[in-house]
Amino acid sequence: MRRGRPHARWKWVGLGVSFFAGVLLVSTPAGAQPELEPDPCAHAYGPTDLGACWAREAERAEEEMNGVYRALHQKLPGRAAKSLEKAQGFWLEFLEAHLGTLYGVESPRAKWGREFPMCLSISRTTLIRGRTRQLQRLLEPDEDSICPL
Repeated sequence: MRRGRPHARWKWVGLGVSFFAGVLLVSTPAGAQPELEPDPCAHAYGPTDLGACWAREAERAEEEMNGVYRALHQKLPGRAAKSLEKAQGFWLEFLEAHLGTLYGVESPRAKWGREFPMCLSISRTTLIRGRTRQLQRLLEPDEDSICPL
């Protein structure tokens, strides 16, 4: 453990949380107020606990997205359901490619250290929650809107 800057390693934790909040702001439609979600891992302490907590959040987010996807798929007529399958497949490819863009350096653990699993899980959770909101809007469209989404 390095001495002299004991709190320097925690800057990544703050950056991860800041990134999570920033993605929430960027992923909201223009003109809409962002829904600031409470930090689900505020109770966790240290990179190991935070990494485990955010990994659970990523799993929860994926389960929620899959549930909304299944409900929407059952609701849609045949041709639209096939299009949804295709779109979801492309979105899953996008997710992996985007995470590869963010973290696809030669040695991510060397760059981000013990915070790497946490950062990866925060990014995955944020992107999946955004996709879930998109699917939810298709499942329960706004009655005041003429066009979907």
